[in-house]
Amino acid sequence: MIKLFKSLIRISAFTGKELTEIFRQPRLIVTLVLGPFLIMFLFGLAYPNQARTLKTTFVAKDPISFQKEMDTFTKSFQTTIFDYVIESDKEKALAKLALKQTDIVIIVPDIPFETIQHNQQAEFLVYYNEVDPFQVGYIQSVTKLYIDDVNRQVLQSVAEQEQASSGALQTDLKAAIVKTQALGRAIPPGDVNTATQVSDLEKSLTDLSEKLTTFRSMTPGILVNPFSARTSGLSGGLLTVTGFFVPAVIVLLLQHVSITFASLSIVRERRSGIMELFRVAPITAFETLVGKYLSYLFFEVILAGAITALAVWLLKIPILGRLQDYVLAVVVLIFASLGVGFLISLISETDTQAVQYSMLLLLASIFFSGFFMDLRLMWAPITVLAWSLPATYGIRMLQDIMLRGYAAPPQVFLGIVGLGIGLLLINWMLLRKKMDS
Repeated sequence: MIKLFKSLIRISAFTGKELTEIFRQPRLIVTLVLGPFLIMFLFGLAYPNQARTLKTTFVAKDPISFQKEMDTFTKSFQTTIFDYVIESDKEKALAKLALKQTDIVIIVPDIPFETIQHNQQAEFLVYYNEVDPFQVGYIQSVTKLYIDDVNRQVLQSVAEQEQASSGALQTDLKAAIVKTQALGRAIPPGDVNTATQVSDLEKSLTDLSEKLTTFRSMTPGILVNPFSARTSGLSGGLLTVTGFFVPAVIVLLLQHVSITFASLSIVRERRSGIMELFRVAPITAFETLVGKYLSYLFFEVILAGAITALAVWLLKIPILGRLQDYVLAVVVLIFASLGVGFLISLISETDTQAVQYSMLLLLASIFFSGFFMDLRLMWAPITVLAWSLPATYGIRMLQDIMLRGYAAPPQVFLGIVGLGIGLLLINWMLLRKKMDS
């Protein structure tokens, strides 16, 4: 009994010590409780429940005459095709699509009604520049709904026209009946007027017969759906979900490993007393920081090479762009991620805080970097948070290089380079302050 009592005392003492250690870190407790909740709240705020608006470019042979029909056909699609332009040059429209100045390009058939009369569907060609399978599915769904609406409006218009012209057709038939009755009453031989009446009657009945013949020979499917659409991506082929997400996963892995290693680097040296030696050693804060950057950058580049090789050889993920562009994008991604990690290490008091901050940053990157949801669906003010994460830049660059075969967008590349340099300068000033104090 005495041994059990002493054991309980020791256990309670150790429990009290650990609880005291935890409660001595109020920032960690607040981060643990409020951090995930804040991220989820911002995620719900960033993605309102609304469909993405597609900037659309129509290509028509005669844009001026097509404008009236265009206003009619897009009336019920204002929430989806928010703003559209009509071009006459297909190559110019596709160039805009390649530069992402428009979301889709719709090629209007040149002679749609003549094509339909020849018992063929008039086909709309729809081009997009997407690699995200979910966005491709969204564009295909919008295209189908749009063509269905065009078919409905065309059928309604044809029905209205036929109703309007039925009166004239009925008049022609009555006239033909009257002429036939007149011919039946008296047809003197050699009468020129009678011959003319017969000719007119024959012409009227022949025209009517041709219209009915054309109408009856048409396929019911063409009558019900006179227009169709075919979608095509600029990159060629449709990626699988796995293929689309691999570049983003590579980015998240490299960012998280870089931030985790860097975030534990300086905080451990401060707690172990090594930082005291740095203060009296003949080494500056800048030299210390550059040495850490280079060591971790070297390790991370080797790790990135191994991950990329596994993705290419085992998962069969292509790298359609230039290899030097891919390497440069990975290097600047690691450089910026290390800057974030060293910043966390300089503002953290313990290893636990540094790890927690790193995990929260990983969670934020999953929700706000474009990995989970397309940034074009994000509420505009929240994009400031998205573009403060290195993963946002990395995902955009690697998707363009690996899946589209493009070089990294200059504004994105310069943005992550500027982010990395800014973090380097901030870390240098903080480290110098800690080494001088």
